[in-house]
Amino acid sequence: MYHHLDSKTFAEASSNAARFLMLCALRKALRGTDQFKNNAKGIIVCIVDKAWIWHAKSAANVLMTGGRERAYYDDFRRPVHIIGEIPRRATQKGVEDVTVFRPDHQVIYLASSLDAVSFTLQLAADVIVNIAPPTARHVVAARRVLGVEDVDIELAGAIAQQSAEIVVGLTVKHSLKGLDITALAEPVAMPDRSPKLSDLPGYGPARQWVDALKRDVDDWRENNIPWSDVDRGILLVGPPGTGKTLFGTALANELGFDLVKTSVGEWQGTNKGYLGDMLAAMSQSFADATSRRGAVLLVDELDAIGDRSTMRGDHAYYEGNVIGRFLDLTTHALEQPGTIIVGATNYAHLIDGAVLRSGRLEKHVHLELPEDEERAEILAYHLGHAIRATDLREITDRLRLITPADLEKLARAAKRAARIRQGEVSIPDVKAVLPAQVPLSESVVHRICVHETGHALMAIASGLADVISVRVESHMVEGQPVQDGGRLHYQMRNEALPTEKDLLARIRIMLGGTAAEEVVFGSRSIGAGGTEGSDLDQATRLAYRLVGSYGLGKWLRYQVGANRVDESFVPSSDLRAEVDGVLAREYRATKELLVKEKARLMRLSAELVVDRHLRIDKE
Repeated sequence: MYHHLDSKTFAEASSNAARFLMLCALRKALRGTDQFKNNAKGIIVCIVDKAWIWHAKSAANVLMTGGRERAYYDDFRRPVHIIGEIPRRATQKGVEDVTVFRPDHQVIYLASSLDAVSFTLQLAADVIVNIAPPTARHVVAARRVLGVEDVDIELAGAIAQQSAEIVVGLTVKHSLKGLDITALAEPVAMPDRSPKLSDLPGYGPARQWVDALKRDVDDWRENNIPWSDVDRGILLVGPPGTGKTLFGTALANELGFDLVKTSVGEWQGTNKGYLGDMLAAMSQSFADATSRRGAVLLVDELDAIGDRSTMRGDHAYYEGNVIGRFLDLTTHALEQPGTIIVGATNYAHLIDGAVLRSGRLEKHVHLELPEDEERAEILAYHLGHAIRATDLREITDRLRLITPADLEKLARAAKRAARIRQGEVSIPDVKAVLPAQVPLSESVVHRICVHETGHALMAIASGLADVISVRVESHMVEGQPVQDGGRLHYQMRNEALPTEKDLLARIRIMLGGTAAEEVVFGSRSIGAGGTEGSDLDQATRLAYRLVGSYGLGKWLRYQVGANRVDESFVPSSDLRAEVDGVLAREYRATKELLVKEKARLMRLSAELVVDRHLRIDKE
């Protein structure tokens, strides 16, 4: 047991008011014990008020370890246990299975009632102490180390008599001037924790998982199921601005949990980013989450954690240690009752497979740009529903490539415009702050229509889709690439085990746009390439997977994992030559088919020029 903490550990412990208050309370209660005075081995049972018990666990860990990271190979070596709450292991009757052992070190058991402690453990305990809630002096001390305004002992005493939530809230409040002591006897209204996930529009792909999670958490709180029956890890994948961070915040609010927000970049930026500093920062984030009664740990930029299968050179030792420690911490955290981990990334394929396996971040949700109805609902939400979503469709239907973050920014600007004119936000306010729209010439629109119709005809010819919807824009947002002027929507048939023929058909669909341009105009534009995710990018990557991973090329070989075909993949010269041959062959086949269908291609693209929207059904 550590009587004195080093300056770094003390700073970390005192930064959390609840933990610091309980650290003071624990030291006060244990000061007279032989375990505290002489660091004697033994079992310490502490009875703590239920509202303070999870803060007491965090404080007890600091007291027992001095803030130093320790490895625990089994439950018996952990220095602090909580019993009598939602147990990690329970019998069918929900009674915690506590094994009594004689430790070769000190161990603390925390319980909210002596009745929750088994008679065997009571007999085995070297000391049983009651931990009183923090006192007035503890409140004064906490405010001093937090650097907020001093408080007199009378007011601190009145604060210390309140519930745990009020004590913590008022302890961290910068100024208590004007606070009515007599009013503290009345419950203080808790602030609204909104937005909850159920309040937010969008997030369609994640809704089913969240609904099931909420039901399971409710059952866990009622002791109907153990924590091990709850889904606890999810990975959010999507481009920037699709609301991954907001999801973590709203999920925590939905469940009534705390949010612990961090990122791999934040860990790497600790001090000078040395391995020890990185691992310590990572461990601290996990410890913060697991010390709470319920927490969502949001880890952003998760792709930066690395992948052991691609490690090379001097950084392999560093990256291997980081990934290994992250896996250990994740496994341990998800076993702790009330801990949920949300990972967020733009590049799921760069994450080590062990992070994403069952039992860790096992649920994977892809967040795409919102659809027409969702865009209007998201903007209406950020406008405080001052304008109905249906009335916003005339605006949002023209913003098909806008992200949820962009919509929030648009709403802020519109509300600011309304405040300047001292009125309620309105449609004209929203229109006034829209990004500049650049009209496209008829010749450019015509080429886009031909390009998208070529994709559509190849999709129909593939036999993999029955209904295709095409939409093109008359204007582009300033700075937006012209390649985004058209959008093709179709649902591929569910091919659990696609054949070589299916994959080649998909390549021809991707090449259909640029081939259609050559058939109609005699030349091609840049519309098929130039950006990540473009037609050529997708076709090329699929061709590499075809011949270098699936063994469906000239040679029966495996050179690279299908999910590793990214910008970091460097193919061999013979593999590159074979891919060039596949793309050239499929482009010729695509062009030949579109030449035969030229009359239909020109007719449908002309309809698209007029209507800007086209639906094509399989004949």
